[in-house]
Amino acid sequence: LKNTVDALPELVKPEAVKLLEKYKVLDGREIHARYEIFLENYNKTINIEGQLMVLMANRYILPAALEYQRRVGESVAAVRAGGGSSVQGKKLLATYVKLVDRFKAQTDALAKLLDNHNGAAAEKHAKYMRDKVVPAMASLREVGDEIELLTPHEIWPLPTYREMLFVK
Repeated sequence: LKNTVDALPELVKPEAVKLLEKYKVLDGREIHARYEIFLENYNKTINIEGQLMVLMANRYILPAALEYQRRVGESVAAVRAGGGSSVQGKKLLATYVKLVDRFKAQTDALAKLLDNHNGAAAEKHAKYMRDKVVPAMASLREVGDEIELLTPHEIWPLPTYREMLFVK
């Protein structure tokens, strides 16, 4: 079983309940209560992580990306104004603009997913988080990583992976 949502139902299978009751570890009511608590904890954890991703995307990454996009755009415009042609600058600008647009669209999509599924039963909500929210978070992360690789160090507002792994 590859994820929490798939693994947790094993706890409340009749054979597991019978085993835990036989050895007086927990009774059936306690096992089911723990199952519900584990589901609730999973849902809250994914929700907090998703909300934090949206906040970091909008507060830190997007402003830095827009600043770099502006700088590249000004550079391309300055070369054009000077009578030159910046083929690679235009390619970089086009690539970066697409990344920033994707990043903002995926940030908004994640925020919408987090807002649209409140009040469901814990198990149904956990499946929704696993099937919709977690993949949206992974997708946003991929685009954010691409932006991080292209954005100059002096503009990037967060510690990079390299900085976290190899402390300066």
